[in-house]
Amino acid sequence: MPIHPSHHSEWRTARFALIALSVVIILLVWLPWFSAFGAGIANYVPLHIVLELAAISVALMIVSINHSRMDNIAAPHTSSLAPVFLGVAILDTLHLLSFQGMPDFITPADPEKAINFWLAARYLAASGLLLSALAVYQRGIKLPRGWLYILVLTFTLVSSLWFLLWPATVPRTFMPGSGLTALKIALEYGLIAVYLAAALLFVNALRQPRRFHAAGMFAAALLMAMSEFMFTLYADVTDLYNLLGHILKIVSYAFLYRALFIEVVQLPYRRLQESEQRLRQQQEELDYFFDANLDLFCIGSHDGRFMRVNGSWQKVMGYHAEQLEGHFLTDFIPPAEQQRVQRFVSRVASGQATETICAGMRRADGDIRQLEWRAASRHGVVYASARDITAQLHSEARIRLLSSVVDQSPYPVIITDLAGHIEYVNDAFTRVSGYSVEDVQGKDPGIIKSGKTPASTYKGMWQSLHQGRAWQGELVNRNKAGQEFVEKALIYPLRDEQGQVINYIAHKEDITARREAERRIEQLSHYDQLTGLPNPHLLKQRFGEYQAAEQRPAPLALIWLDLDHFKTINDTLGHRMGDLVLREIGMRLRTILTGKDILGRHSGDGFLFVLPAADDSKAGQVAADLLQLIQQPLLLLQDNQELTLTASVGIALYPTDGQDFETLLTSAEAAMYRAKQEGRNSYRFYAPEMQANSLRKLELGSALAGAQQREELWLAFQPQLDLRRQRMIAAEVLLRWNSPKWGQVSPAEFIPLAETNGLIVGIGEWVLQQAARQLQQWRNDGLPVFRLAINLSALQFIQPDFAAHAAALVQAEGLTPADFELELTEAVALNNPDDAQRIMTELKAAGFYLSIDDFGTGYSSMSYLKRFQVDELKIDQSFVRELGHNDTDKGIVTAIIQLAHSLNMQVVAEGVEEAEQLAFLQQQGCDLIQGYYYSKPLAAGQLADFCRLRGGN
Repeated sequence: MPIHPSHHSEWRTARFALIALSVVIILLVWLPWFSAFGAGIANYVPLHIVLELAAISVALMIVSINHSRMDNIAAPHTSSLAPVFLGVAILDTLHLLSFQGMPDFITPADPEKAINFWLAARYLAASGLLLSALAVYQRGIKLPRGWLYILVLTFTLVSSLWFLLWPATVPRTFMPGSGLTALKIALEYGLIAVYLAAALLFVNALRQPRRFHAAGMFAAALLMAMSEFMFTLYADVTDLYNLLGHILKIVSYAFLYRALFIEVVQLPYRRLQESEQRLRQQQEELDYFFDANLDLFCIGSHDGRFMRVNGSWQKVMGYHAEQLEGHFLTDFIPPAEQQRVQRFVSRVASGQATETICAGMRRADGDIRQLEWRAASRHGVVYASARDITAQLHSEARIRLLSSVVDQSPYPVIITDLAGHIEYVNDAFTRVSGYSVEDVQGKDPGIIKSGKTPASTYKGMWQSLHQGRAWQGELVNRNKAGQEFVEKALIYPLRDEQGQVINYIAHKEDITARREAERRIEQLSHYDQLTGLPNPHLLKQRFGEYQAAEQRPAPLALIWLDLDHFKTINDTLGHRMGDLVLREIGMRLRTILTGKDILGRHSGDGFLFVLPAADDSKAGQVAADLLQLIQQPLLLLQDNQELTLTASVGIALYPTDGQDFETLLTSAEAAMYRAKQEGRNSYRFYAPEMQANSLRKLELGSALAGAQQREELWLAFQPQLDLRRQRMIAAEVLLRWNSPKWGQVSPAEFIPLAETNGLIVGIGEWVLQQAARQLQQWRNDGLPVFRLAINLSALQFIQPDFAAHAAALVQAEGLTPADFELELTEAVALNNPDDAQRIMTELKAAGFYLSIDDFGTGYSSMSYLKRFQVDELKIDQSFVRELGHNDTDKGIVTAIIQLAHSLNMQVVAEGVEEAEQLAFLQQQGCDLIQGYYYSKPLAAGQLADFCRLRGGN
């Protein structure tokens, strides 16, 4: 069948879609597996809901776009589609609600109820499509739009009430177990016949010049027929025939909607564009004629008289026609130019060539205007035109001035054409770039590119210029000698009098020195000068940028890594070697960075990691990798020795451990210190109690500084008994703190604080002085003689002239050093064995009784123990506690006792609380015991009573 050329494009699209769909359907229907697979689809109800909602949506879109067409564009062939597809959408909705598997809607949902609504919707759609096809040929019933809505909605209401209220009277269309009834199949074939009739009417319209989208309407009708054919084949409402029918229905609706969309939107818009184009063209033609009339036209005689002038003379020069006509041209010329103008008139009158001249002419208001004349003699008269070029001459003068300014500017200037080819450069450009004018004339400015400027910069620049806007930014370029330099550039379009862009101008400034200075300032203010890593200020800035970039809080980890015992490296190897170690550690840590991770140095031997998008699992893995990385040996080149380090790591997670950088940093630091407290060379995650503990330590440390002056410190005493004589011969002095705010604060808590805060030396001196006074008081009260054992801290022990100072303190109270036993831990004694031996020798020479406390918990070096002049070893209570049922501890205690006795030392067992422990110690020959078995720590008065009962030799 011949197709009219106006339909060819749309027909090819529709034909291709129909053939493709037909091939797919035929393959599906005739393939052997189709029937076996199509017995039923699991979870078909949700799929059916999606398909029907899609069909209803498209139907409503057809109603909307067709109703809009009816309001604005005369279209009799589609006038029925809006009310019809409104009814179709309603009936399809009721079909969806009635489908088997859906909740009951008025009456129980079942296949037959859904089919009834389906058939009503399909016949309504088929009727609408057929009416639309008949309307093309001016046939069919013509009703007002309102009546069509009434009829369709009445049909929808009546059929819905019938199906819902009197379903028993509706003929059967589906039999469970056997499938569709003959009536249902017949009705489907009736629908197919209606759709095919409409399709034939539409295809016949393809032979005529295009009045509407006949190809799309034909495709929609044929696809609807194919859809109904699928519904003659299914045996179960969930099989693939049913699914395929639904899909074809949606596709046919889509074709119908597209056909209407092209008619209502695309074609009118195209016609509107064409109309606007014609209007613009006409406007341009009118503008041309108006613009052309701006010139001054006149006809004159050979002797130079005006014979006729046009109206522009009044607009430009202020003269009416009668003021010029009949007068000589030279009457209006300044005297200095009259002879030159008269010669011009004579040349024109005597020849056939067109003559030109530029001369001044007086306006009606007396102003002199510069006119450019063109004149020729024809048929005994002179035809001339003139143009006022006064402004042009002034502009040319200004241009010459500006050209001199640009030529002599100290900053580079480049002018290019619209294609970016260089037309002009000034002397400053040649000086900065090293290229001569000849080198760059007609070339692309990219000749000086260095490749260091990001492509996005150039893209943004050209985008601005093509939009007619100025662009300002920085470019990294390279001069002819190969040296890179940074330029600040302002590039903008140059427009002509009509506003059209004709050139691009670039003003540049070499800011290389300025950027280098700024970079150095940036380096100094945001980077650590030793390692080159970002400092905390920059890390905080990057953290803020990360927060701002995220629309909602995203996970982030902050890791604080602090090297263990780094002070020892500085003290022993020197700060120069310490700096080299820090730089090497910084380079090592860089190797573990991935993605957007940031590494910085906090201060001293502390390093910070910011890990965006890291949860606790990733942060823990990174921390473990860091610890392993730090432990890899460092080779010291100066003596070819290896140095092995460890680190303590704290981890804080955003946003749970802190909403801002400072809080997160504090949390990570607290976690890092917890790792140090718990043995170092490990990592810890922040926990809220760490912050509370840190706050408590801060407050305790502050309060401890004034506790002595407020008389909150006091001494307790725990007796030490001689096992052979069962008498008290010594007592250990124990420091106690009774705080008004925290009550009794444990020595295990405030003694380390005193050592950290530097208070321990003063407190230790106070303890020795108070103990001496108390002992003298007891002596005065007639108590039996015994000595006091006092613990020394590491800081107190290494004070200059400590032995002489301690001896002077006790002697000032009327006592001798022999009345006191000074206890040192193994760690204090072995920290610096040589100095320890010297100080202990001085203490022994002064007369003090010396003891090693907590023996067995440290190094227990036999060689150093032999060198030290020690009188007594104290067995740590951790060994005594398990004596009743731990053979290992029994062996250790026995060995310590034997070792001490072999070195002529006495042995004190502390922490004795049970008779079984006491019996074992007596059996092994232990000299003294101390513990709750005999007495807990006592106040001064209580100890006096105990001493009266159990004291004396």
